[in-house]
Parts: sequence; structure tokens; C-alpha cells
Amino acid sequence: MKYGIVTDSSCDLKALPSYHKNIIYMQAPLTLRLGDTEYQDNAELNIEEFMREMKACTSTTGSAAPSPQSWIDAYQQADIIFAITISGKLSASHESAVMAKNMLKESCPDKKIHIIDSLSAGPGLTMLVLKLAEYMDEELSFEEICEKISEYQRHNGLLFILESLDNLVKNGRINKIVGNVIGKLGIKLLAGASPEGTIDILHKCRGRNNVYDRLIKTMLNNGYNGGKVIISHCFNEPSASYISGTLRQQFPASSIKIMPTGGLCSYYAEDKGIIVAYEK
Repeated sequence: MKYGIVTDSSCDLKALPSYHKNIIYMQAPLTLRLGDTEYQDNAELNIEEFMREMKACTSTTGSAAPSPQSWIDAYQQADIIFAITISGKLSASHESAVMAKNMLKESCPDKKIHIIDSLSAGPGLTMLVLKLAEYMDEELSFEEICEKISEYQRHNGLLFILESLDNLVKNGRINKIVGNVIGKLGIKLLAGASPEGTIDILHKCRGRNNVYDRLIKTMLNNGYNGGKVIISHCFNEPSASYISGTLRQQFPASSIKIMPTGGLCSYYAEDKGIIVAYEK
């Protein structure tokens, strides 16, 4: 296999479309922990059952980055590798991927591996995966793909809507006081990935659709003009469809994909969470 794309399991995409025949897609799974029980965030994880157990868990919960060996195992499956991680400000996954590259280079110095810190999560990684696959299908050189994907990444945005902040607060991703206040008031939170890959709280909204309309308005203010959109949701297909339908009213030809969140994004977005990646 000539080309390989490997992500950590913060990427919600489980497989590339079948027409990308010369590309192998792999994931290095994160580990999710509920009390004393650990779960591998892979294709076998039953998200619905995991979410039920998470809600019932009264012990400490958390997540852990893939080991360097998980990345090495993936790097060895193809001649040319592109690796994409969740934001390095949110996880040690990027650090682990780089460590794996350095370890493998000792025995395979000519191996071509390019690692991308997505500065994002979930559908933000999916956007990069699909664009990489397009470049690979065009048979561009390794160096050309590296340059083009770096430029493409600068024109992507990520927004998300959360109804619960429990796990983000517990794991230090959101200020505890802010999280507790929002939870008690029943406010829906609109947040986004900053240019540095951290989480920025943008708006606190009330009302059934107010927060989704605010998300769309924020996309437009940030430069969205009908480009590709990927919407990941945690058991919230109606709201994902509302966002998609509203965007299509203004941009009928836009490419919009809806997909369920995987294990890690379900853990942090929690029930009814929405994550939207888009081209600016």
C-alpha cells in the first residue's frame, strides 16, 4: 500500500470511501476510563452502551492518549504516512505520535511520515483526512501534499454545542466555576477551537434553536460561504439535520455530511452534543 492516513480515535470517521483504492486508513485508539474499567476507543466500542455506563458511573473518569507503539504499528502499514492528531493542547496524542515517528526513524530513516496537529477534534480531523485523500488521488508528491494540507488547514473552523460540561470540567478542559454555573442554569454553550487549539467559550444561549442559529451565524461571520461542512452529533440527529437544512437553504450546492460521534468525542461532547467543522 503506497499511502497511509492514520488518526487517533478523536476522528469520528471510521473508513474512507471505497473509491480511494490506493489509500489505507487507520486509527490509533485512545483509552477511555470509567472508574476501574477501561475501554479501547475503536470500531468495536458500543457507543450507546458506553454512554449509559458513563452516566451511571460515580467514580473518576478520563481518557488516555494512544501509546507510541500504537502509532508505530500504523506507520509500518504503508510507504508514505500522514498522521493527524487531536489538538496537542487537549491531549498527549500528538506528543505520542511524534515520539513514535522518532523511534521508527532510527530503524527506517528513509520512511516518509508527516504529522499534523489538527488544533481541532472530531470532524475537524475528518475534514483533513478527506482532503488528504483527494491530494493522494491526484498523485501529488509527498512534499506537495505536506504544503497543500498545511494551507488547507488554515481555512478550516470548528464549533461545538454542549448541553453538559461535566467531563470537560472534570478533565480540566473548561473552568470549573464556569462549567458549574452553566450547568445549573440549563444554558447551552457554543464554543470553538481557537487558532492555538484550545477551547474558547463563545456564547451562552437559551432556547431550543437559538444556539443552533447562533452557530450558523458564527460560521457566516467567520467566513463560511458554502464550502464543505461535517457535522458530528452525539445521539442528536434532529439538531444536526436542522443545522444542515438551514445551511442548505442559503447554500443549496454545499457539501454537508452528518455522522455520529465516536467514543472520545461522545465522552466529551456528552449526550446531545454537536460538533461542526467547516471550510472558511
